[in-house]
Amino acid sequence: MELCGLYTAHKTGYSADDTAYPLHSHCSHEILIMCGGVCGIVIGGTEYELGENDAALIFADNVHGLVIKEAPFEFLTAQFIPRVRGDAEFDEMLFSLCGKCRNAGGAVYRIDGAVYPAVVSCMRRICDERADTDISMYFTYLKSVLYELCRNASEKKGVPSGHTGIKSGGARLLNAVTDYIGENLSMISDLSFIGAVFHYSNSHVNRLFRSTLGVSVWQYITAKRLDLAHNLIADGQSAKSAALRCGFSDYSVFYRSYVKYFGAPPSALKAETARRNGPGAE
Repeated sequence: MELCGLYTAHKTGYSADDTAYPLHSHCSHEILIMCGGVCGIVIGGTEYELGENDAALIFADNVHGLVIKEAPFEFLTAQFIPRVRGDAEFDEMLFSLCGKCRNAGGAVYRIDGAVYPAVVSCMRRICDERADTDISMYFTYLKSVLYELCRNASEKKGVPSGHTGIKSGGARLLNAVTDYIGENLSMISDLSFIGAVFHYSNSHVNRLFRSTLGVSVWQYITAKRLDLAHNLIADGQSAKSAALRCGFSDYSVFYRSYVKYFGAPPSALKAETARRNGPGAE
């Protein structure tokens, strides 16, 4: 389910050679709770160990990924965009956690054993309940998890990661290309800008993106366009207007991409936004 700023998943059965959770980033925050086994997680350039009683909080737009050490293991994860809900208490707790983190990209916490079962229960409700549950209930559960991270968890220390897979020159190129994409998002029609602006081949930059972010350049561009369109629709623009503004000249292509990326059509977001802003909304 990815609707109105929330995507959830319950992952089990990873094997030692699984590569389904590479280094990547997204425009939403993420909470990941381990409920079985042990693995590592890289957040920015720091690696942490994740085991039972542990939780990871990753802030939006920060590169992260799992490092599989022992298998199998199990985790519950939720990605969320706070501004979609407009909950001041929720935002305050998230801001408080952000201000305390040693790592600007996020943190790993050891949760007090007395409250850990309750945290796992909340996450299971978020990840495993029916998709037609009122979206506000999912954020209520998320708020409970954030509360326990604020009050009953201690931040774990990490070590410099050997899994970033990118040297300083590659980092500069990656930053330059992503900055260019951000500034010209709606105007990019193909990948010719890579050679024209940066004088590198498409294959070289695609390898850099895949090894660092886990996606190709075009997949990255499409994801950024869809994220922007999602926010514009949430702010009241029509889906067709948002699609054009974000660089989609063919609405049918936008629609198919949006449904695949978010798991629901733009009309679902419009309906949820209208419900929240209706006469009975607080």
